[in-house]
Amino acid sequence: MPTCQLCGEDSDKVQKTNVEGAVLKVCSDCTDMGSVVEKKEVKKKKKKRTKTFKRSDQVLASDYGKKIKKARESRKLSIAELADSLNEKNSLIKKIEREELKPDRSLASKLSKELNIDLYVNPEVSDYDTGKKGDTRKATLGDVAELKD
Repeated sequence: MPTCQLCGEDSDKVQKTNVEGAVLKVCSDCTDMGSVVEKKEVKKKKKKRTKTFKRSDQVLASDYGKKIKKARESRKLSIAELADSLNEKNSLIKKIEREELKPDRSLASKLSKELNIDLYVNPEVSDYDTGKKGDTRKATLGDVAELKD
């Protein structure tokens, strides 16, 4: 048998009541001391979906910095002008052109659209140097992992 949380009496029926800011389960005699809280339908929480990115067969071109610099210079844009149009920092564009930093997919997409170039290409057998033992290219975790948010 439920107990009133206000007076402590056992009661057949208790109702949720707001008494001075606190919601309590009280008997019918104590409901006069506050306002009865109406029952709301409880909605089931939906599972939060995580974004998964499709693994693309395309890889960042090995000469992405040269492509970006050549396209920028052919349009007679300075690094500052390109950075402003992309809403990015000048230093970021400089590092990408010097191939000190690989652009992520979203930035590569912005650069591709702005400069009308393809930075992601299909991997080809010709990318591998057969004169050396094994593959000497440096891969990053972003090149091989599936990203989830």
